[in-house]
Amino acid sequence: MIKLINILKEESNPTDIIKLDVPLFIRLLEYAKEDAKTDMDLHKVTEKCIELGKDGKALTMSNYSKIVSNDKTS
Repeated sequence: MIKLINILKEESNPTDIIKLDVPLFIRLLEYAKEDAKTDMDLHKVTEKCIELGKDGKALTMSNYSKIVSNDKTS
């Protein structure tokens, strides 16, 4: 019974996974260190990475501008 509850819990709240290539990973670390002004900036970047990576493919530097954009529509 506990196993079934755990399975149902995972299905209703799946774990978010972000795949990044190494150049993008390094650039996002640089962004976090040098450009992000607040903790919320990092949360927004994370949310954008999750959204852009929903297809399961690795994000690359070609995604960088969308990830760090301040545009509310992206």
